[in-house]
Amino acid sequence: MKRKRTTTFSAPAVTTIAAVLTVVTVLSSRAGIKINPGNMSPYSKTHVSVNLYSRTDPDAGGGIRGVLSEPPSEVLGVLAMPQKFPTISALSDLEGGASAKNARSVNSDMTNQVYLASLGSDNAFSFSGLPPGKYDLFVLCENCFYEGLLLSREERTLKPEDVKSIKAKITESNPFFNVKNQHRIDGVTGSYGKARVIEQEVRTLPVTLQSAEVLKHIQIRSIKLCLMESIGTTKLGTQWEMKKTREITRQEVGPPDTKGVIPGFFCKALQGIRVSSSVKDIGSVSLKADPAPGVETQAPAAKP
Repeated sequence: MKRKRTTTFSAPAVTTIAAVLTVVTVLSSRAGIKINPGNMSPYSKTHVSVNLYSRTDPDAGGGIRGVLSEPPSEVLGVLAMPQKFPTISALSDLEGGASAKNARSVNSDMTNQVYLASLGSDNAFSFSGLPPGKYDLFVLCENCFYEGLLLSREERTLKPEDVKSIKAKITESNPFFNVKNQHRIDGVTGSYGKARVIEQEVRTLPVTLQSAEVLKHIQIRSIKLCLMESIGTTKLGTQWEMKKTREITRQEVGPPDTKGVIPGFFCKALQGIRVSSSVKDIGSVSLKADPAPGVETQAPAAKP
C-alpha cells in the first residue's frame, strides 16, 4: 500500500510564499499612475510639480465634460489646450524694427496653457473655469495616447528639407532623454516659417536622484509640444530653431507600467471644441485613429 505524499511548509516558508503571492497580485492588478500634480511618485518618491498645468479662472463659467467610450487601457489623464497662434498680420505697423523680427518676439513670448480635467467614474471627465475659446483635447492612456491638437491654421507647405532640419534640431536638444520620436509635424515653410511638433521623449538610462541614489528600474517619459521657427537657408541648407516647448505630460514608469515610446493617434473628435460661458457637454467620445492633418507622421520607435 503506497503512502500518499504530503508537503509541509515551515512558518517562514509560508510567510515568504504569502508575500510573493501578495506582490504578484499587486503587480497584476495595479493600474497606471494617474496624472496628479503635487502627488509623490511611487518610484522615486519625488513630487510632481503643481505648476505643470495651468490654473483655471474661477470667474469663467465655461467648461467641457464628456465620457470616453471604451478606451484601450486605463485613462490616466485628459488635458485641454486652447487653439492659440500668434497674430502677425498687423506687425508691420509696430515700431522697433522689421515685422519679421517682431513676429519672432511675439512667438517667443506666447503662453500655451494646458488644463487638467477631473476624472470621474466610467471614464467621465470634466473641465471647469475655462476662458471662452476653442480647445483641443489630449487623452493619456496607460499604453498609448490620443490627441486632437491643431498644429497649423494654414495649409501644410513643409518641404522634406524642412522636416529633416526640424528633426535634427529636436534630436540634439535636451540630452537627458536618449530616445526621441516625432509623433506629428505640421507647419509652413519659408523665412520665419512656423511649425509645431508633438514630440515624445523617453529616458531609458538610469536616473540619478538629488540624493545621488541611482534608479535603474524606472524610465521618464515626456510628451510635449515644440514650437519651431525657420531662420532661413544657409550654405548648410534650411535651418530651423526651437523657439519654445510646452510639456503636456511627464511620467515616471516602473516595472508594472508600459515602458518605452508609446503609440499616439490623431482623433478628430478631440479637436476644436468651442467653449463659451457655460459647460459644454460633448457626450460620448470614441477614441479612434483618424487620418492626421498634414503628411508627416512618424511611427513610434521600437521599445528599447
